[in-house]
Amino acid sequence: MKILLIDDNQDITDLLSKFLEAKGFENIVTNDPREGLERIKEEKYDVVLLDISMPEFSGIDIIQTLEREQILRNQKIIIFSALALANLQVTELLKKEGIHGCLKKPIQLKELVTAITN
Repeated sequence: MKILLIDDNQDITDLLSKFLEAKGFENIVTNDPREGLERIKEEKYDVVLLDISMPEFSGIDIIQTLEREQILRNQKIIIFSALALANLQVTELLKKEGIHGCLKKPIQLKELVTAITN
């Protein structure tokens, strides 16, 4: 299973990458959301773990771009954020074809594995 992890916080990506490797998941990390968007366009991933709250170019921007280019529906994106997203906002995101879950930071590792494998 190949996972793309997009989060601007390198401490988080380092920790999650090591955890995912230990669980046997191949993973690619980027701390640059624009690079993450390009990677999604260039290559197919089994799962994309996407932070919503990033400065300048957010996870929402990535989702909107993928949706506009009609690539979103072909993805399995699990969003996560430290922000308390409004329930309505999360509900709207989860309605989009290609968005398969939402995890709140701090991420519970057991929940992460469940989200990835479902």
